[in-house]
Amino acid sequence: MNIINKSDSYIIANKQNTINIENSCKDSFNLMEKAGKLAAKNIDSLYTKRKTLILCGIGGNGGDGFIIAQELANKGWDIVTTIVGDQKVIKGDALKALNKLKLKLLNFNDINLDKTKLFIDAIYGIGLSRKINKKECIILNTINNHTAPIIAIDIPSGVDCNNGQILGFAPFCDLTITFSTLKAGHILLPGSEKINKIKVVDIGISKDIINKIEPNIKINNKNQWVKEINWPKIDDHKYSRGYSLVVGGSKKMTGASRLAAISAQRAGSGIVALASEKEAEEIYFISLTSQLVKSYKNIKEYNAIINESRIDSIVIGPGLDTGNKSILKIKSALKTNKRIVLDAGAISCFKDKLGILIKALSGKDAIITPHEGELKSILPNLSGSLISKALKAAKILDTIVVLKGATTVIASPNNEALVNPAGAKWLSTAGSGDVLAGIIGGLLSNKMKTYYAAAYGVWLHSEAGKYLGAGLIAEDIPKNLTKILKKIEKTNI
Repeated sequence: MNIINKSDSYIIANKQNTINIENSCKDSFNLMEKAGKLAAKNIDSLYTKRKTLILCGIGGNGGDGFIIAQELANKGWDIVTTIVGDQKVIKGDALKALNKLKLKLLNFNDINLDKTKLFIDAIYGIGLSRKINKKECIILNTINNHTAPIIAIDIPSGVDCNNGQILGFAPFCDLTITFSTLKAGHILLPGSEKINKIKVVDIGISKDIINKIEPNIKINNKNQWVKEINWPKIDDHKYSRGYSLVVGGSKKMTGASRLAAISAQRAGSGIVALASEKEAEEIYFISLTSQLVKSYKNIKEYNAIINESRIDSIVIGPGLDTGNKSILKIKSALKTNKRIVLDAGAISCFKDKLGILIKALSGKDAIITPHEGELKSILPNLSGSLISKALKAAKILDTIVVLKGATTVIASPNNEALVNPAGAKWLSTAGSGDVLAGIIGGLLSNKMKTYYAAAYGVWLHSEAGKYLGAGLIAEDIPKNLTKILKKIEKTNI
């Protein structure tokens, strides 16, 4: 999905947010007219005049469609209009818009689609909350299989505005024109796959009203955190740039923690150490070069390592087993004054032990990085969209949550979130999550604010995935971080 607008930030709203925004306008029909006219203006500027079929629903989205139809006709477009649904039930602002339409309405089955060169989908918009019926599915499938491009008004019909789920069927749209804000359904899979390009049109809603939307959800882009990056200064040394510690896994699972350690250093840590059980130290000594290895025989020696005063951040979880011994290590790490990343095994070992985890996290500067399966193991009753789950988890755990997936959500207990849209499909490979944990740990050691370190880390990881593309393996990501970092550094000079 490509967002056409050039903007520092993109607010993401749900259905209720959108309704509240529209209700803040005293003259709702005036707002509908403005939206329809601006949509028509954008269509006219982006596409050449051609024979166009506008499919209008029986609600507010249909009202937008009626206005668009008349506006484009006034501009010299060859417009055909049809109503999908029972015209008799149209009421309110949609009826006002219909009454202003001077074009003849045709039955869909009577229209010769062979000559149609563009479709405009104004059937449902954000209002859909049920599966579309068989007749509607047939119509949408018909235009989807046609060679002509489709423009969706607000959101492709069939996509749930709140969670991106497909309610029966949804067409693939060349362009989606939405108003005031992005919607969750634009960003979340599988709905986002139905959108090629999207444009957010300003219809005059006050920014003060939009900025008050709760929860505060935005797209994760560099404008959110680039000013928070602590770039190396000319007089920095390895300790002033940050000291990260990665807690190693068992002898059979050393690869994950090695990936995390290398990634932490690539992301900016001046020095990285790995805390290894004595039996695994030889593997780490042989395989790690610019990272220190600190081995321990027992929990006392382990505690001495993690409490070293110079250490700024600790990454624990990659390669960690899920036994009680690991829980003890995690609790000990959280008792330090270090900044903590809990990943993989450090999450799974708290299955059915939520109370222990909440207590251990209380008052700590920590980030937890589960995928959906790991989150479900500790919070099995969470419901709602990916964004909703991440926000609820952050509130319950009172910590920053990075909910990993094709779309990744960074959520804070303060009811704010950043969404990293899907796009780096080759990152779904073994070790990729360990790399992300290490990157975030490295940024934390460099004294970047926790929420922004999580967001920046997710973005770096995603951009590296896009850059490398087909065939990447986890080891490739830290090797190529320098290329992504250079691009960001240039924009910040």
